Amino acid sequence: MPRSIESFLRPSLLAMAIAIAAPLASTPLIAAETAGNLRSYNLPAAPLATTLNQIASQAGIALALDPRLANGRTSAPVQGQYDGVGALQAALRGTGVQLQQSSAGTYSLVATPEGSLALPETSISASTSPSEGTAEAGYRLENVRNVGALGAMKLQDTPYSMSVASQEFLKNTQATTLDEVFKRNPATQLFAPKSAGYASAVSVRGFSGAGNLNIANDGLRFSTNADAGNFIEDTEQLEIITGLTGFLYGPAQPGGLANYVLKRPTYTRYNSVTLGNAGGENYYLHGDFGGPLDSEGQFAYRLNLLSQDGETAIDLQKRRRQMISLALDWNVSDDLLVQFDASHRKTQMRGLSSYWYVPPGVERPSASSLKNDKLYSQKWSFSDNQTDKAGVRANWRLNDVFTLRGAFAAQQYTDEYTYTGPTLTSATTYTQPIYAFAPTDTEEKSGYLFLDAAFQTGWLDHKMTLGYQGNTVRTKQHEDHIPFPGPQYTSPVGDISLGERPQVEKPGYSIGHGDKRLANSAESNNFLLGDIITFNEQWSTILGVTQTQIKSYANEFVYTAPFGKPETETKYNKHKTSPNISLIYKPMPWLTTYATYIEGLQAGGVAPNDALNAGQALAPQVSEQYEIGAKATVGETLLTLAFFNIDKPNNYKNSLGLYTQDGRQENNGMEFSVTGKVVPALTVVGGVTLIDAKIKKTAIAANEGNAPTNVAKQLAKVYAEYDLDALPGFALTGGAFYTGKQYSDEANHDSLPSFTTFDAGARYKLHVADNNLTLRVNLSNLSNKEYWLNSFYLGDPRTVAFSAQLEF
Repeated sequence: MPRSIESFLRPSLLAMAIAIAAPLASTPLIAAETAGNLRSYNLPAAPLATTLNQIASQAGIALALDPRLANGRTSAPVQGQYDGVGALQAALRGTGVQLQQSSAGTYSLVATPEGSLALPETSISASTSPSEGTAEAGYRLENVRNVGALGAMKLQDTPYSMSVASQEFLKNTQATTLDEVFKRNPATQLFAPKSAGYASAVSVRGFSGAGNLNIANDGLRFSTNADAGNFIEDTEQLEIITGLTGFLYGPAQPGGLANYVLKRPTYTRYNSVTLGNAGGENYYLHGDFGGPLDSEGQFAYRLNLLSQDGETAIDLQKRRRQMISLALDWNVSDDLLVQFDASHRKTQMRGLSSYWYVPPGVERPSASSLKNDKLYSQKWSFSDNQTDKAGVRANWRLNDVFTLRGAFAAQQYTDEYTYTGPTLTSATTYTQPIYAFAPTDTEEKSGYLFLDAAFQTGWLDHKMTLGYQGNTVRTKQHEDHIPFPGPQYTSPVGDISLGERPQVEKPGYSIGHGDKRLANSAESNNFLLGDIITFNEQWSTILGVTQTQIKSYANEFVYTAPFGKPETETKYNKHKTSPNISLIYKPMPWLTTYATYIEGLQAGGVAPNDALNAGQALAPQVSEQYEIGAKATVGETLLTLAFFNIDKPNNYKNSLGLYTQDGRQENNGMEFSVTGKVVPALTVVGGVTLIDAKIKKTAIAANEGNAPTNVAKQLAKVYAEYDLDALPGFALTGGAFYTGKQYSDEANHDSLPSFTTFDAGARYKLHVADNNLTLRVNLSNLSNKEYWLNSFYLGDPRTVAFSAQLEF
């Protein structure tokens, strides 16, 4: 690893990492081998291959069947509740065949050794160990549902830095947006809060900005803007991978990707109703219902409904959300599963949180001199999003060697927003210029088709994948997209002191009535060949190559015609062949080490609306990453450690207001995390991230070697739960979240101080008339600390959230 890593491994932060890890070292080393959440099974005795294929397909387990072992054998009946691997093992009772897992996380069959004890056939109706991802399991998951093109894998054995927020973790932390997830994730730094009205924005591995986060839905890549139409309430689990992901999901920005895994139908009846408060007077009602549609279990459904409205913890700010989301499963046969989903979602914000602009040469006020629960913009500022989406996916086991996976989804969304962004004119005065925009319509489609082949060549096991990933985005805007000339960029309150927050009438203007034209479009095509090769129980490798094409088009007519300038069009069409090479070594079953090299082609990005060259598309760019890491399942915890080096072109909005590419950005860093129960009563989810990010080869000599703006060099976070033995079902919760110093200008003359916030809460789960009732309360920013989240936003105020969930 480059020696620059050593210069910022601060003793205090290393001490924190050691302190977190120390209690784990004395825990017995036990590697759990479960896969998937508990599911009810009622499968009769049948041909062994049929039963095993059905279980593996529904559980998302990569299973390679040897016909010589499966033919002529009959499975044992499978009745009761099992996870995926448990169901497979139950079906194999008395068959003379047993399950074997490779170091890559795939499964195969081997003959039971002679002289081994054959277990009697039994019917198990419950599991003695907690289901993965639950609070009882310390929120530790064994499996990732979709590692992009590679499909399902065991989390410990993925040669990438990954974390998974389970459904129960999302519920118990009362997450209603990605903000609450990123806040607790030790590898992510929140960039723009939900109160600003935008799609989620986050800094990952030292790459900041609104367009840095990549988004996927069940493995299908979508643009960052599409994230405004993703809700936590119908998400089964959120899989976050840090670093380059182009080989796995198609062209993507370096930094990281969040994959939303949609809640799938249940095969037993499930009903849940939650009444909650997300802070202030903002209440919500969420219903989650699932079950079979027929007695044979061929069809099943999942329905999620949400209504939320009211004033938030910030004065004069309101948030409203509505959602209806439906998922259907059709088990066409034992070998073919077809899944459908469709949803309608609306988000409305009124009184957007302030986007602060501090011109060069103006002194930034301290956060303590401002009020984090007050509005420094107008209550009529707003952000509206409406998203309609639908998708279909299928998993078809063609035979004992080949499996076909395919998915396609389309969504259409409309965004409209107007805000008054406070601009400092001195250390004590500011204005509120208006930024108004007509509705923008976007159509987006994404799909993949993969052929998997599980086979052997001599003593080598292969899981080969050949396939295609594609995504298209088309955005249309009105010719009169902004009110200029008019109130655009003018302040309705004049120049006022920081102590004033006057509310005035909204100025009159008319936009969004002109012709609607194509403003920008993007198309990506990614052809992939990958192979997971298992040499033995200790050694395996992942070899892959992608041929990527990116086409982009942008027309800046919105920002040219109003200013009397000619229209300009930008077009790009670029190809790139990129490798992925991973070497995995498991010296012991509970420990996985790896080294990975990956390259990626990604779109260059489009200048944001507040840049002087708004709408301009930059050329596609190439990034590369080296990563080495280790993952260990120690007792009931998962420990991960990764060192990385990433080199990419440097895109940013400079001090002149131009969005541009200048030089390269090289980031070196370390990520450490722990998830699970350190002792039976104590759950810990947390870790440390250290980043050394530098700008190099820049045209501005004075900025050579400087750190990029709005990137903290240190992140240290811990969320914990403590179960009280004296009161079963009751748990105390809390956390501490530290963000280090970050620079606010390219010259690194001005910096924002580090900050730490604290949370506290409690949860009580009890049985009421054979139903489960869970009461939750969380108090975030316990001390009501006032701080700059980054150059543009203040941190959230103290917020109390509470809810009551009834499962019946």
